This record gives sequence, structure tokens and C-alpha cells, in this order.
Amino acid sequence: MTNNSWLDWNHLLNTYSNVVTKENLVIEIGSSTVSRTIDIAKRCKKLIGVEKYKNRIPADNKFSRYKIKIIKGDWQNLGEVITPNSIDIIIASHVIEHVKDDIKCLNESYKVLKEGGYLIFNTPNRKRLARTIIEFFIGERKFPFWEHIREYVKSDLEKLIEKSNFSDKEAVISSVGFGLRLFGFGYYTTRSPVILDSLSTFWEVVLRK
Repeated sequence: MTNNSWLDWNHLLNTYSNVVTKENLVIEIGSSTVSRTIDIAKRCKKLIGVEKYKNRIPADNKFSRYKIKIIKGDWQNLGEVITPNSIDIIIASHVIEHVKDDIKCLNESYKVLKEGGYLIFNTPNRKRLARTIIEFFIGERKFPFWEHIREYVKSDLEKLIEKSNFSDKEAVISSVGFGLRLFGFGYYTTRSPVILDSLSTFWEVVLRK
């Protein structure tokens, strides 16, 4: 068992580490957490951070030791700030549930990725164990909710991919984390039991162009 604090991020970083090389040009979508941006940059040749909100862009001096450039941009219009067919890997942690047009995000990623490049992202499972128990008593959550435009079950992600330019490409959807948080305490396994896959805490998606 493990604490849930950074479980999803650690899993995403491990997946990224397994495909990235020191020669890769990488994009991080949503670059407002300095330590995570640096973790990504340590493993590649150069990192371009794309952050939608100017007030969330960290100061340049935070990245002085690394080949990192942060630019203002929108995932939904990535091709406006990034050259097509120029990127090896795009990584996004908990961003897709916040955007209005998720299909456009996938298609814009496809546009700027090189052939064989990867899009790696994670997102909450709409039917995670805790949410499912709560909704049994109070009914299903309606979206948009707070900052989330939507959340996904696995079939939602499969349909999203099928509608995108990645539809005939390699795609892997993995469950990440399984557990509960009660009274301020929570413990999780890294992977959900296969039979309870639909109740995992997060989804991680790897798409290859």
C-alpha cells in the first residue's frame, strides 16, 4: 500500500522515462509546477513547456540549469505555437479534464508529433472507488464540476481516441491506483486488481503516432 499523494505522477514519469532519450525534444502541457517540469527536462535534450495562463508561468531563473523554455499557449491550438512534425514526446498530467475540446487536443498533438512520437497523459477515473461509493448514496456528479469540464471512464477514452487522428495508431490505456481516502487518511495500491480495473483512481493513456 502507498499514499496517494504523487502516485499518478510517479507512474506517468516512469512511463515517460521508458520511452524518452537524451536526444528528444519534449513538450509538457501545463508547466506550472517547477519540480515536475525539471523532472521531465532531466531526461531529454530540450523541454518546451506550454502554459495557458501567463500568471502560472514560473520565472526563467527557476530553470537556469536546464534546457527549458516555457511559452504561453493552449493545447487546443498547439499548432499555432509549435512547428508540425517536430516533437518526440508530449506529456500532460491532469490537463485534459480541464479543456473544452479534448478531441482537438489529441489532433493538435498528432499534428506536432514526429512519426513514432508519443502523447502521454493521465486523468481521474470518473468512476473511481471513492466516487462510486459516494454516488451510490447521493447520485451521480454532474459536469462541469469545479474546474473539471468532464471526467472519463475507460470507454469514454476509447471513444475519444477513436474519434481522433490517433484512431488507427497504437494506444494503451492503463489503470493507476486503487484505494480510498477516509477522514483525511488514504492508502492505495499502485495498480488496481484486474477484476476491479473500472474502479481505479486514475487512467494513464499512451498514444503513438
